[in-house]
Amino acid sequence: MPLVRALELNEVTPDLRPVYDQIRHSLDIPYVPTIFKVAAGNSAYLREVWDDLYDVACSKEFHAAAETLAQFVSGRVISTDWQLSNQERLLAAQKFSRADVRVMSGVVATFLRSAPRLALLARLMQRGYSGGEKGRVTARRAASPMARMITLHVPSESEASLRAWMVYSEIKRTTGSKHVPSMFRAVSPYPSYLASVWVDMKKLFADPEFLRARDEVSRRTLSLLHGLPVSDHRTLLDDLTPAQWTEIEQMVDSFARLLPQFALGAAVWRRSFATEQNQLMAS
Repeated sequence: MPLVRALELNEVTPDLRPVYDQIRHSLDIPYVPTIFKVAAGNSAYLREVWDDLYDVACSKEFHAAAETLAQFVSGRVISTDWQLSNQERLLAAQKFSRADVRVMSGVVATFLRSAPRLALLARLMQRGYSGGEKGRVTARRAASPMARMITLHVPSESEASLRAWMVYSEIKRTTGSKHVPSMFRAVSPYPSYLASVWVDMKKLFADPEFLRARDEVSRRTLSLLHGLPVSDHRTLLDDLTPAQWTEIEQMVDSFARLLPQFALGAAVWRRSFATEQNQLMAS
């Protein structure tokens, strides 16, 4: 099957469903990222690559590198005046209660937390079809209750309304991505809010300083791969055709290119919610 769309849990073969669970648990996040749902279009590739990277994704070394990258992203945003529109006001217009606004803030924080992990994994997947890399990881890090007990529903692109589809088309055209990132699809049930967030995010993505920061995050991601092992995936999957490898490379390269940008965007989005202290003062 070509790598043209993200496959949901009910669309994959039974042998891939445990892989989806492992991805959530090892990355310590409550949803399956788009890069893996797209990779599921080539089930042999996803199974082999995840089998190779599972211990890495579970390791303390990987999560320490991800935390370092997350701090770098947050630090880069704090030093600027980047801000989206007032998120409380936008959500209040959608009839969100104060409690619901806090939930939405937590949803955005989830994507801020996951983006550095995915940026590192996408780069490891690149190394996998470029000959691999030696390294070593030690003890596994236990999955948190959030990853084991809570599932965040991220609607598929096919579930979007016509208005959300119009925003999706603009996101794809602006970023050059074939797939809409999970952080935008998560808010697609509220197309007016999605449109408002995207208008602000699009301006941010055109800011020269933001683009320089994106490149800094990308370089930092590469530097943090040192010591994280990945096998030669071409050797493990020697029955894949050159055309299949080309499609895999294009897919992974696209995610690896865009994830630093989305990590910064998520950080700015989260920053655009009032702090807990401000919320308490307003109550």
